[in-house]
Amino acid sequence: MNYLEIKDRIHQNLSEAHLELADLRVQPDPFLGWRIAVISPGFQGKSTEDRKKIVLNGLQELTLQWLDLLTPQEQEWAGSLPIDSTLEDLPLWPEALARSNNSEANHPENIVFPSDLDDDLERPIVATFYSLRGGVGRSTALAYTARILASRGRTVLCVDMDLEAPGLAALFGKESEIKEQQGLVFILQSLDQGEQPDIQNHLLRVSETDELYCIPAGLPNANYARVLNFIDPGAWYREDKNPLRELIQLLSQDLSFKPDVILLDARTGITPLNGPLLFDLADLAMITFFPHPQAQMGTGELVRALLATKTRRTELNLTPEPRFIVSPIPSSKAPEIIERYQHRALEWIADWLSSLKSEQKPSRTEPIKESEITHFIPYREQIATSDYILSDKENWRDFEAIAEWLERFLPAASEQRLNLTLSHQKEQILEELEFSAGTAEYQSKFLETFVETDIVNRALQPNIPLVLGRKGTGKTAIFRRLMETRKLTPIVVLCPAPLKGNRSWIMKAEGFKKIDEALTLTGKSWRDFWLLQTCLACFLSYPGEMPEPDQALSEVLEMDFNSELSVLRSVCSLLQQSDIGLLTRDWLHRFDRTTTSPRLMLFDGLDTNFGNTEPDRHRRRKAIEGLLSLITDLGDELENLKFKLVLREDIYRKLRFDNKSHFYGRSVTLNWQEKEDFFKVVIKQALQSKGFRTIVEASMGTQELFDINDYLSGPQVVEAWNLLVGERMRGGKSAFTRNWVWNRIGDGSHNHSPRALLQLFSEAKQWERKEQKQNAYGKTIIRPRALSASLEEVSKQALDALISEEFPELRPLIDQLRTIGRSPFKSNEVSGLEEELSLAVEVGLLAIYEGTEDEVERYKVPDLYLSGIGMTRRGQA
Repeated sequence: MNYLEIKDRIHQNLSEAHLELADLRVQPDPFLGWRIAVISPGFQGKSTEDRKKIVLNGLQELTLQWLDLLTPQEQEWAGSLPIDSTLEDLPLWPEALARSNNSEANHPENIVFPSDLDDDLERPIVATFYSLRGGVGRSTALAYTARILASRGRTVLCVDMDLEAPGLAALFGKESEIKEQQGLVFILQSLDQGEQPDIQNHLLRVSETDELYCIPAGLPNANYARVLNFIDPGAWYREDKNPLRELIQLLSQDLSFKPDVILLDARTGITPLNGPLLFDLADLAMITFFPHPQAQMGTGELVRALLATKTRRTELNLTPEPRFIVSPIPSSKAPEIIERYQHRALEWIADWLSSLKSEQKPSRTEPIKESEITHFIPYREQIATSDYILSDKENWRDFEAIAEWLERFLPAASEQRLNLTLSHQKEQILEELEFSAGTAEYQSKFLETFVETDIVNRALQPNIPLVLGRKGTGKTAIFRRLMETRKLTPIVVLCPAPLKGNRSWIMKAEGFKKIDEALTLTGKSWRDFWLLQTCLACFLSYPGEMPEPDQALSEVLEMDFNSELSVLRSVCSLLQQSDIGLLTRDWLHRFDRTTTSPRLMLFDGLDTNFGNTEPDRHRRRKAIEGLLSLITDLGDELENLKFKLVLREDIYRKLRFDNKSHFYGRSVTLNWQEKEDFFKVVIKQALQSKGFRTIVEASMGTQELFDINDYLSGPQVVEAWNLLVGERMRGGKSAFTRNWVWNRIGDGSHNHSPRALLQLFSEAKQWERKEQKQNAYGKTIIRPRALSASLEEVSKQALDALISEEFPELRPLIDQLRTIGRSPFKSNEVSGLEEELSLAVEVGLLAIYEGTEDEVERYKVPDLYLSGIGMTRRGQA
């Protein structure tokens, strides 16, 4: 008979005997037969034989290793009973490894890590440091992590669970302070005997200044060895009294302080105690290994067992969250040797976590990124040969990332909890928030939200004729800022269609096509056209006294310029004059002399106004070369009129014209290198919400701080950011949401686009509004998880803009990448597309993962484009 059949028969037997069943426990014995406990008030007054006759009717053939038939009163003094279980879910090695072969147990939809939660776990956070093999610095990593956390104001408790080879107290330099019968083995012995030990008496204080404590395993003498023989975790997990669970409860609640984190130093290998430490008690499993083939299979089985496990936090249904410490990476002057170890480790981890493929992971969580849950520790002789952990903080730096993994699960000292007593207050703020994710020409409240940086201010200067930048970096924002300022009274010669207004001289693709035909017929150049077009723009928009052109052009004053078509006809007619170049040059000089203050002549829309077919792009190249040639020739002759051209960087690089060096030192390439400046883009837009502005001002204790909106200090940006979206992203290596966003929306060349940032927050706001109705969240206006949930849509938008608007020639490469399906990939997996690969690296669609520019071994796709292409990560760094 099986477990369920036995339970059903006992239920039936007691029902037929009209006895109430208070409790029933059936458990297979680990060796042979069954363990059964039945609690019933109806047993009162009945003999043991009578009770057996009732309960075991039809079960006489069972082999019984344990049988308790008790009344509730008898149960009180009977001691521990077997748990009611098939034992398949026990956190012991045989059961855990068996579960890992069950495809349903570790299906991604059944896996929820602590980092998937919006709210903090109840402290303390428990992290188990484990290694399958020795000599990899597991205890050292734990000790330095503890010192770092304690130095940051956290309360840290370390427990030496390596009972067969205790040594953690020695690593802290505290072994001489251990007293007889002090330590973990004696705590567990007392708990197993039903006693309540005073945990405080077993503590060693590691630091006199920081809150760092250690519970040693004990003094390894004869008495220690005797007690160690009675430590039997397998038995504890088969009974309802569990000293290990009780230990964690005591450490959490019965000390004179409450630990923020408990760090458990587990024994190397597969030992009875390690199973519960990994598969039950741990919130985080810090798996330490060196990427030698000896560790690959066993560590992989461990990881798969973790993914099929649920921790002691049963109400949250959590799986222990794996982190990987790869140690020690050999010191070498050859970077390729270090990279080989790193890449091998990441690929192993990707394989171990293969059940968490991004296309299967629930949409509310971000796919696992191996590099963000892996930390590499190099071999350092000073640390390896020291008797104790070193106090010099310079030696701590290799372990800081591990401390940050833990710290992101703890409330940050600077983290603000919004005072939202009513849900509608947050809803109102979400309603008010507007993130203008489109191009600058469509943005509302543009001047109020414009962000000035050092490089932006330089780009605004009249003596800089050329402003370059990739798509989305703010070129049109520069143009619009100049166009809408009254200080320089600019003249718009060309602009994107949405900013055209009543400027009839602004031409689009069809107009430029006709101009190209007219230039061919008349033998004129694009330089001649731009001179004429600039004069017409001045003539049709000049606010002051109008200088008349040469008599030969006097007829221009009589022409009809009310529409693009009439302007086009007039231009084509004027181009037929043989000396049109000289005439328009003279006219532009007259405008310059009439002007009494600097005035900019603005050009934008050169990338879009010409169209996007191959002939259109060829025409655009010739036209821009002619315009830049004009600027190099004429710009310095003009005293007050100044050319200002904004242009896509990739277009400029392909241009060929004389005196290109004229723009050395006189051009600006827009980029966003400073995080604070970059994040001002979204903060200034968020502050347009009255409700959010009120919260920020209240948090900073002022109501005047943001009255002048053109300046925000770095700390103010950070505080406003934390109120908007929170400080911490728990799931990755970037401890802060700011780092997460910065890394995720950077392209392969580490360039950052304000447009992608605003798109991310626009999507996150919409996601938060929907989620808030189902799962209210009051810490921040937008919860951090909204960012990761929105990244895929932003990735699709970024890819579409790159391919559709800028580089359609990359479509064959994109199709090939979709076929490959994962990043990084070997260079020989993409054949016949060498030019496309070179372009992809140049524009940030790809980055070199392994090898050199001359000999690329593998490429990787940055996060900004990964989901948009439909690829997954595999060992990506």
